[in-house]
Amino acid sequence: MNRKYSALVDRLATSSEELVWYVGKLAGTDLTAPPAPNEWSIHQALAHLRDTEQHVFLYRAPRILKEDAPHVSPFDQEAWHKEHYSASEPLKKILLDFTTARRKLIALLRKTKDKDWARYAVHPDYGNISLEWLVTHCYNHTLEHIVQVGYVYEKQKLLPTLK
Repeated sequence: MNRKYSALVDRLATSSEELVWYVGKLAGTDLTAPPAPNEWSIHQALAHLRDTEQHVFLYRAPRILKEDAPHVSPFDQEAWHKEHYSASEPLKKILLDFTTARRKLIALLRKTKDKDWARYAVHPDYGNISLEWLVTHCYNHTLEHIVQVGYVYEKQKLLPTLK
């Protein structure tokens, strides 16, 4: 695998470690209270991140690698959340499920060849989504939630000490 793809896989691995580190800095209502009206709590966002890791990224990547242009369905995160989210689910389980799925995805990606990154699935809304696009999207999705957790950490832990 060339350096570009190898670096992307490395960043994907590191991003999950960073997320877990940040989450470890929070407790109690930092995890369960929505940071703003109409926003998900950190607990909800992490359940969502785990669900997309398991049911989108870890599901689509192997199909892209094994099948010729498989058709994939959209993932309705709001509907999935309404049907599957449980506020009582332990955060440790959510994080374990997420990191387990991420490790499986990383292991799969480390076995790829350069030509594999151009393989694609067909999505009804996005058209052809290559493995490179999917992994980049997965990485950016993780970063989005790291920023969310980091913002709560800074707001709850750092800003009061500056007053």
